[in-house]
Amino acid sequence: MEKIRELATLLESGITDYDDQLKTLQSERLKYIRLTMTDGFGTEEGASKESWLLHLKQVEDSLGLRLKALRQAVQDFADSFPKQET
Repeated sequence: MEKIRELATLLESGITDYDDQLKTLQSERLKYIRLTMTDGFGTEEGASKESWLLHLKQVEDSLGLRLKALRQAVQDFADSFPKQET
């Protein structure tokens, strides 16, 4: 039972982190759309259109990695239980 509690805690934390980062991504996408519509991109590093696209890609990739890690944790947990023959 202790292993199940551990997994539940891990998943709760992971899901919360995932949801927070998803909200951040959505907010950043909206900022990007506003900048696109107003042609408000700057020319300095970090404010250019290319910098924004790279930033969005990095956040999306991070979300993908978090989801993959959560899936792997669940699979590893399931594999840690002894197999019972029916």
